[in-house]
Parts: sequence; structure tokens; C-alpha cells
Amino acid sequence: MKTIFLTSDIGASVKIDGVRHACPMDNSNGLVKQIKESVKKFENFVFIVSNPACETNDMYANVTFESFKMSGVGFKHLIVVDNRNKQNIEKIIKAADFVFLSGGHTPTQNQFCKEMNLAKLLKAYNGVVMGQSAGSMNLAKRVYNYPESLDELDDPKFMDGLGLTNFTIIPHFNLEKGNEQVDEGIDLMNDYLKKDSHALPLYCLTNGSHIKISNGNAKFYGQIYLMQNGKIKSVPQATKQLN
Repeated sequence: MKTIFLTSDIGASVKIDGVRHACPMDNSNGLVKQIKESVKKFENFVFIVSNPACETNDMYANVTFESFKMSGVGFKHLIVVDNRNKQNIEKIIKAADFVFLSGGHTPTQNQFCKEMNLAKLLKAYNGVVMGQSAGSMNLAKRVYNYPESLDELDDPKFMDGLGLTNFTIIPHFNLEKGNEQVDEGIDLMNDYLKKDSHALPLYCLTNGSHIKISNGNAKFYGQIYLMQNGKIKSVPQATKQLN
């Protein structure tokens, strides 16, 4: 039985003097214990990148891998999936004990996943899958790709995702700060989120919060909001039975 974690930001690193360093992940909502309870074997940690051609893929993967170790969730082997080994993806997923989909540019990762036929492979996979930020967004059946900068205004707004969940995710949500995460000139809340929540419900995850999906149930941890039909409400930390 597959277990899925949808996260916004697990807090795996800090930036010091321009250099990113690993640190223990944010465990304020019990994420570490839940991972330990869900993983059957701590052998192969598979890191699916957001940009398969990026030169910093190994750095981000290693920081995440070390953060898990520092949090008491140590795996023996790290496998970074990008252009160097994407042709071996079927073999990699079959041997995986934990699959992590990283954050980054959502459409780029979405296209990379399609190139590898990752949806089919993950649907047959019975281990643990975790998405962070863009990774959580792309795990959904329907992805809502809101713009964070002016040069993303022409990116596709709605995309087909990997189809592992029905939760369309908005990561890094901060109700008080509003538009601070996007370029000036973009009214994210009013022109995008509220407006497009009439088309589909949006689950807005604050950093440190997460959704755990297992055994036909979804449980919400931390501060999560549901935006639907232009209205927003807090989601209680409770278990939801999935159809």
C-alpha cells in the first residue's frame, strides 16, 4: 500500500553566506515520526528533480538526503533522477524505498515526469512518495500552475499531473503576507487564486504543514486552508475518507 506525503517546505536547508547547508527538517507537525512509521526499508532514496538539465541537481539532492539523516531518517543510497539516468527510471522506481519529488519550476518538472512516463510507474509503486512544493503540485490529477513572476504569465495555468491524488496544492501559502512571494504587478490572491478556485478546490499549504494519504484516508497536519468558489477557510487537523 502506497503512502503519500504532500508538503510545502520541509525546511531541509538554510542558506549561510550564499551557500545552502542541510539542517534537520521541520518536525513541528510530526512529519519525521510519520515517515519512520511509513517506510519499510531504508535503502534507496530516489530524488526526482524539477529541472533535468540543471547543474545544481546533485547539490539540492544531497542537502535533502543529509537533512533526512540529520532528522533520524537515514537511507543508505541516494539516486538522483535527471537527464543522466532518466532512461533507467523503471528500474530505479522498482528498487526505490522512498521517492521524493523536489520543488522548482512546476511546468518543467511536469514535462520531465511525462517524458519518463512516471505516472504509470508511481501508480504501480507501493512504497512512500513525498512531494515538496512543485513536487506536491505535480502529484495531483489536476495541477494549478499560478504565476510567481511576470515571465511565468504565459505558462500553462492548468496541467495534467501524475494523478496520485485529487488534492490540487498551493504551496508556501501565507494568508497574512498575501503577494509578497510573487512579482510586483501580480495580484495573486484576487486575479488568480480566488478566481480560479471556482474551477477547482485549492488546498493551500503553509510551510511546515502537510497532508498524509494512506489506506484510503487523508490526514491534515498544521495550518492548511481550502479555497473554493472564491472563499477561503481553515481545514481542521482531521482525517478525511477518500472515495
